[in-house]
Amino acid sequence: MDNGASSYHRFLEGDREGITELVDVYYDGLVLFLNTWLNNLHDAEDMAEETFVVLTTRKPEFTGQSSFKTWLYAIGRNVTGKFLRKNRRTVTVPPEDMTKLAESEQEAAGDFFADEEKQALHRCLVRLRPEYRRVLWLRYFESMSAKEAADVMGKSVHSVNHLTERARDALRAEMNKEGYHERS
Repeated sequence: MDNGASSYHRFLEGDREGITELVDVYYDGLVLFLNTWLNNLHDAEDMAEETFVVLTTRKPEFTGQSSFKTWLYAIGRNVTGKFLRKNRRTVTVPPEDMTKLAESEQEAAGDFFADEEKQALHRCLVRLRPEYRRVLWLRYFESMSAKEAADVMGKSVHSVNHLTERARDALRAEMNKEGYHERS
């Protein structure tokens, strides 16, 4: 598939299978990316679903100025931003519920990251500042260029490059705490 654009185009022409393909390919990664904003896997799932609702109801035009994934993640970021602005209340979560939420996130990450080293990486990632998690997620897990990550995050390429460098340093420090050291 050519990064989702053909499936979306088919959907716009009436082929419902096109949207199903998009959900199959992008849903899990989108949920984990949106979770870097929300720190709540259930809300991240809701926002990912809402992102696909936007595609199916509003049918925004994909112009091809970026990759389909970049465009989709930017829509997800916008949907999530609206949700966060609308729900600016502070929720107090009991510690036992936080443990359950962390376990469910780890379980979801375990499904997404098959090997143990990647799961350890994810454990370290969730301990980073949200902005660091987002940029690392986009650059390395989603294989986006600095420009694509900048488009998704609403930042300049220069800012994303500096943010990536600081995030990598912070992740390296967390990985060292976890017992993983750089390979020579």
